[in-house]
Amino acid sequence: MGFYCYNSAMAYPQVRVAPSAAKRIRHHDCWVFRDELLPPAPAAGNGELVELIDPHGTVLGAAFYSVHSHIAARVVTTRSDQPIDRGFFAERLQASLARRRLLTGTNARRLVFSEADGLPGLIVDQYADVLVLQCRTAGMERWKSLIVDLLTEAVHPKGILERSDQAFRDEEGLPPITQRLMGTVPERILIEEDGLRFWVDPYRGHKTGFYLDQRQTRRWIRARIQPGQRVADVCAYTGAFGIGAASRGAHVLCIEREEPWIALAKENAALNGLESRMEFIAGDAAYWLEAAAQGRQRMDWVLLDPPSLAKGKAEVPKGRQVLHHLLRHAFGALAPGGMLAVSVCTYHLLGVAEEIIRIAAADHAIRLRVLGLSLQADDHPWILQMPMTRYLMSWLVQCDGRPAA
Repeated sequence: MGFYCYNSAMAYPQVRVAPSAAKRIRHHDCWVFRDELLPPAPAAGNGELVELIDPHGTVLGAAFYSVHSHIAARVVTTRSDQPIDRGFFAERLQASLARRRLLTGTNARRLVFSEADGLPGLIVDQYADVLVLQCRTAGMERWKSLIVDLLTEAVHPKGILERSDQAFRDEEGLPPITQRLMGTVPERILIEEDGLRFWVDPYRGHKTGFYLDQRQTRRWIRARIQPGQRVADVCAYTGAFGIGAASRGAHVLCIEREEPWIALAKENAALNGLESRMEFIAGDAAYWLEAAAQGRQRMDWVLLDPPSLAKGKAEVPKGRQVLHHLLRHAFGALAPGGMLAVSVCTYHLLGVAEEIIRIAAADHAIRLRVLGLSLQADDHPWILQMPMTRYLMSWLVQCDGRPAA
């Protein structure tokens, strides 16, 4: 493939943007929305590098342009003297890898987190000696073969799998695809985290196979679990939260709707010698929580990690309703003094999540003590000037067990 070389003196298609977008770019944001484009219409192809300029013609930087997405441009660099070539991507990848070198206790981590690492649309996760890659933008799609070469040279994996099979590809005008890009990638990969072991399904698992972004929250909860406590791991997926609790001597119920993940969770429990402390229920989280709230048995912990509840702003009202429903029944299932850990992995709901938790607690006339807050793991960095890079937050709250004052 040929290489682009960005230089403001060269003739790249220019895209004029509104003052609002120009201001954000100058303050290190990197998204330009389609309604922020000014005439004339860009003469650029899908995924092509373009030069962004403000209404006065001042160069702002280079970006990947999308013909289809509501995010029309994603800034790659604001330096007009920086070539966009092999050296550029090698430098960005090396910097991204260096930021993960202090991560310990696991052989599974995120190596590249898209815009937060200056590589818009690229996700790279490492599971032991295998890499799983997602290419989310048309711009990064043009550089995918080079990225594979650079990852092979830098990480020396046994194999690289592409899992670009998510809905975000549709908006970029790209087909979903799952394919092996180099080497060998087994159907399952064995990983370790803080002394526990887990099987990962890289071909069919959620995200790229494992909830790497919940590592800090798993550590945070596991440190607080006491032997003999009753724990409900709701939306358990492959059981990572529940297995962590069982390793501390808790008695755990894992509730998961999809049978294949229940089966894998059982294998993971056996892999760690914890199957005697765990029970697995294939069922809907909302129905199980409602039944538990209406029953007599009460849990010391409810660990609630639902999937994304609002893919966009239009879905926020429905997402609020679903989250409130889950939380109201989760509080009803807790023993006096019980603890709830709830994770919200939807950027559009983060600003209202505490209000929803508060309203759900009010339905039971209980007061909540906040014991801690947790964000996405360190290898999923978020940039203060790019709010969309912070998408996951967890709250640990304890019920006072008495009416609020």
